[in-house]
Amino acid sequence: MWFNTSVFENVTSILRTCNPSKSSGQALQPSGLLIVGVSGGADSLCLLHMLHAADYPVIVAHFNHKLRQESDIESATVAELARRLGRPFVTDAADVRAYAETNGLSIEEAARRLRYRFLFAQARKHTAQAVAVGHTADDQVETVLMHFMRGAGLAGLKGMTPRTILSVFDAEIPLIRPLLSLWRADTETYCRAHGLDFVTDASNADQTYFRNRLRHSLIPELQTYNPQFKQALLRTAVALQGDYAALQEMLDQAWEDVITAEQDGWVAFEKSRLAKLSPAWRRNLIRRAAETLRPESRDFGFEALERAAAFAGTPPEKQIDFVNGLYLFAESEKIFLAAYEADLPCAQWPQVGKLIDWEISKEVALGGGWQLSAQEIDGAAACAQARGNGDPFQAWLDVHLTGSRLQVRPRCAGDRFQPLGMDGQSVKLSDFFVNVKLPKRARAKWPLVCVDNEIAWLPGFRLAHPFRITDQTKRGICLRLEKK
Repeated sequence: MWFNTSVFENVTSILRTCNPSKSSGQALQPSGLLIVGVSGGADSLCLLHMLHAADYPVIVAHFNHKLRQESDIESATVAELARRLGRPFVTDAADVRAYAETNGLSIEEAARRLRYRFLFAQARKHTAQAVAVGHTADDQVETVLMHFMRGAGLAGLKGMTPRTILSVFDAEIPLIRPLLSLWRADTETYCRAHGLDFVTDASNADQTYFRNRLRHSLIPELQTYNPQFKQALLRTAVALQGDYAALQEMLDQAWEDVITAEQDGWVAFEKSRLAKLSPAWRRNLIRRAAETLRPESRDFGFEALERAAAFAGTPPEKQIDFVNGLYLFAESEKIFLAAYEADLPCAQWPQVGKLIDWEISKEVALGGGWQLSAQEIDGAAACAQARGNGDPFQAWLDVHLTGSRLQVRPRCAGDRFQPLGMDGQSVKLSDFFVNVKLPKRARAKWPLVCVDNEIAWLPGFRLAHPFRITDQTKRGICLRLEKK
């Protein structure tokens, strides 16, 4: 049977498209092991046979999704082919439908996650240089069109790349797609020419799936407007991949300029620098941060990114929800993108973890460079200084009322406080913290200066009314909390 052999003649040149665009010492090696995902369809059989014919070391890996009655037969067929080729065979299976229901996923996404989890686990186990899958140009066209229909930006419209890192599965081993320049018809022709009996998945005709509706209905309709529609969209994706790569290089520099810190569960931007950037740059930076925090998520949505970019420009409020369990909030000179479950930093605030008996002649170190100090002064001087004080991290107390009984401690359940200026009325400390908008994560260990467990001063906010300096004060004490 005749077929176009030119596209299949040089496997090395095909694999070269899967190498990094820059020299990084990570180019695919002919002697390096490849894990090849083989479903039994024409695309994956074509890929496996090409690699086998070129004598590349491969392990045949098949994941049984248990979605159709034929699944077990197909698994056995792939195992038999691996045996005939003399190649190692590994397999696994899972109830994809049950996994999808349990995790609130579509069948397609659940199948993808479980399949890639298996493939990369095998790659790690066998020290493979890459995982190879048989995506073709048809898959690329369908993917780009799906992203366009859902309103994706450049990151989605560029489609699949020949080589990528799926960090949610493995941060080092790449996924490669050597057949992205070939059409599905080519792989079927190749299989027939080499006597490879490929499986045609009956579910591919089920138009309840979005991708199948595009494949069988929308794309044929679009081809009536342009018979070369698929080729044109494929060229567009290739062009956009180049644009996206250039954008990423510029984005790398912008990232270095605006990111002040990143940890497990959060990323912090320098607010003023981020605000100076255009909305488009802010969208891209927030997308990158979101992808860092939620690598398993593939689409954050234009509207969510637009709202986040607007917030990052001029925050109209303290906090907004983003997507996928992430939120944005402004704090001091930073804007955080964080997961709700994240343990956010407290180093910028004074914090105390246990009760400390304070000898006022000595300084108390609270960690993070924060330090409490005290100085006794004459009552008249203390009274004069207290009247002109505008520093919330400095306070004057009456020594007659405090003596040497000062303590420093974190808050306790039920703590109440009599803020200066409220004529001795007490408030719940928890309510006071809410009113002054102290971030939640800073409240539990905020240092309280106490006399016999009664709050005398809340550093950074307010002196307690009962311990204030008055005209009758003989001796005062000046307390300071500062960061050295």
